[in-house]
Amino acid sequence: MESIEKALEKARQERKTHRPAYGKAGAQYGTDAPPSFVYEQTRVEPVRANVLRRNRIIAGFVHDPHADIFRMLRVQALKYLQEGTGTTIGICSPNPGVGKSFVAANLAVSLALGVDHTVLLVDADLRRPRLQDYFGLGPGPGLTDYLLQGISLPKCLVNPGIDRLVLLPVGAPVQNSSEVLGSPKMSHLASELKARYPDRFVIYDLPPLLTGDDALVFLPRLDGCMLVIEERRTRARELQRALDLLSDTSLIGTILNKSQSENASQYYY
Repeated sequence: MESIEKALEKARQERKTHRPAYGKAGAQYGTDAPPSFVYEQTRVEPVRANVLRRNRIIAGFVHDPHADIFRMLRVQALKYLQEGTGTTIGICSPNPGVGKSFVAANLAVSLALGVDHTVLLVDADLRRPRLQDYFGLGPGPGLTDYLLQGISLPKCLVNPGIDRLVLLPVGAPVQNSSEVLGSPKMSHLASELKARYPDRFVIYDLPPLLTGDDALVFLPRLDGCMLVIEERRTRARELQRALDLLSDTSLIGTILNKSQSENASQYYY
């Protein structure tokens, strides 16, 4: 618990002293700094701050105390990644609706605040994609269009107006999702995304573990995984089953969402 308290305090101090550049969305997020990245092939769809706040993407709001939770989570993720050679993390949950996409989006934004890394956030929940809605993005091609329709990858990528953050949305949902995630083309893409930029973290929003085999076929391609559960909703047997399925995966931590605890340091642990 002491290490978590230290991480929280570090995040609070960072919030006081560091005001990251967010590009066009940044002026509304808490800084007027100009964008430091220019995307020539990736389409840019700046998201308004009120949309982000309405959808609970609060990790980039400089003076929001709740953002400290995700800065603490970022510390934990960076500690794990920097101790090894990993750059890819999957965010999963036992069942739908417990907040894995919410955590994945906020963790990606928080990681993008760092000055040394870029972040690619991939929506790999091909049946029930959520990230496009969280960032208020309009319709457009995505991962399934790249894998099944031959659309070029740059046309599928989106920058939401936040520096160092790029999204790969799903595009059109598919029902044969496990076959698509387990395809050779997806395997090649995962390897390419991991190797192309050594200073880039790749965050995957994975399908729920207990509703199909989608996540299981993709887990071997990840360096680590975070498991999201919801207080008073996730059953003990569901958690145990999920942990059993993750037995061969490097589990970074288990995140408790919607905690009723008044102690912020216990929000995730």
